Amino acid sequence: MNMKNLFIAIVIILFSQQVHAQSNITDFARTLTNRALSKNYELSNSMLEVEKTEQEIKSAKATYIPQVNVVGAYAYLNQDVLVDLPSIQTGVSGLNLFEGSQSFGVRGRMGLAALNAEMVLFSGMQAEYGSKALVEKQHAQNYLSQAKRNEVILDILETTDQIALIHQSKLLLDESRQRLDKEILRVNKAIENGLAIPYDRKKIEVAIYRLQAKEQEYEGKKELLFAKLSVLTGVSAEDIERQSQQLNELNPWLLEAAATNDLAVAESRPELQALNAGIRAVDYQIKMEKSKALPQVLAMGSVGYTNLHNSTISTPFHLPVSGQELNLQTNKIEAFPNYIVGIGLRWNLFSGTHRSHDVKKLTIEKEIAQNKMKDANEKLALLLHKSKTDFLISEKQMLLKGKEKEIAEDALHTAIRSYQEGLISITERIEAENALRESQMDYTQAVFDQRKAAVSYLLSQGNFDLNNL
Repeated sequence: MNMKNLFIAIVIILFSQQVHAQSNITDFARTLTNRALSKNYELSNSMLEVEKTEQEIKSAKATYIPQVNVVGAYAYLNQDVLVDLPSIQTGVSGLNLFEGSQSFGVRGRMGLAALNAEMVLFSGMQAEYGSKALVEKQHAQNYLSQAKRNEVILDILETTDQIALIHQSKLLLDESRQRLDKEILRVNKAIENGLAIPYDRKKIEVAIYRLQAKEQEYEGKKELLFAKLSVLTGVSAEDIERQSQQLNELNPWLLEAAATNDLAVAESRPELQALNAGIRAVDYQIKMEKSKALPQVLAMGSVGYTNLHNSTISTPFHLPVSGQELNLQTNKIEAFPNYIVGIGLRWNLFSGTHRSHDVKKLTIEKEIAQNKMKDANEKLALLLHKSKTDFLISEKQMLLKGKEKEIAEDALHTAIRSYQEGLISITERIEAENALRESQMDYTQAVFDQRKAAVSYLLSQGNFDLNNL
């Protein structure tokens, strides 16, 4: 590689590093933006809603986790039992024992305890579809949080740009005042020498008073902006004012070439993504409602203890000699352990018309969401076209105001020389001063408008990220 090519390569590397290092927002604005994002209550609540939905997702997925419960009871039992046992024929008397149905009565006190476990083996796909619907709901909440986050960022950036606009306007006013102060000194000296009249000094003093009024107006606006930033960020207005001194210069917003190409409405727009997620969530809800027609399969198990004490069991039998009823008195009938293990089925065969009504309602909700999606696509496509047009116009307007400022600067220099040579009046001199000040402020306002249009353009593309600004 020869020296010429080496020099060109070094220049390209340095230039690319410089461009890469450029940022459209200051560290001060970035810090305030992060503070505002941390403090914003609406954004905080939206993230809490996301967290709440996360717990709902976990609850839905916990359907297949076994449920264990303990049951304990003490009760009085009064129960009639009908028993039909196989009859037995005695060999001696030829009698048939237990012939036909026999009624027994059981009365007494009973204590019982049981450890029960139940586990869903198949939920009829309700748990699966329900959890997927909640996941999509969470996605929609995240996208809406991103949209709210963008609103906060836009508000802070515009406010800090307004402060920079005021600071820069104040500097322009100070420069104009310094020129007029020098002009007063020159006029005073000219009056002493009989080369000017006091009227000339009065005209300059009036111009200075107007500058002072403008300065007071800008100070009031600046205090309001500091108070607004203090509310949004939690930083004191005094600290903001102290740190905002770096915002004296307002530079045009630099967009990469790729960012200015014609694009369709990007699906990365959080509003569109939220609507898409909402439609998917309704789809899963419809599937969940339809799956309620399927049975649920459960596994169950239980181990228990039963104690029947101080009880009376009445029987239909009589003693053979006296014919007295045969009743049994028991001190205790204890059963432990009682094991139950098996598989059960829960099937809602008919639920009225609730299921069909719910499916119809969800279908209507999906249709509404799809219409909102179409409407948003059309409006955002129009917004993208408008924002690009506004950005291109703002750049042309900025160039125009820059040229006007250059012409006004040349005109003022000419007016100052001409006035000193007595070729024009003091009125024409002050008009040139006012024209320059107005053109400078118009240019500063044009830069502010260009920055605002650039941010709106990036947002309409779905290409808005604080880390890449």
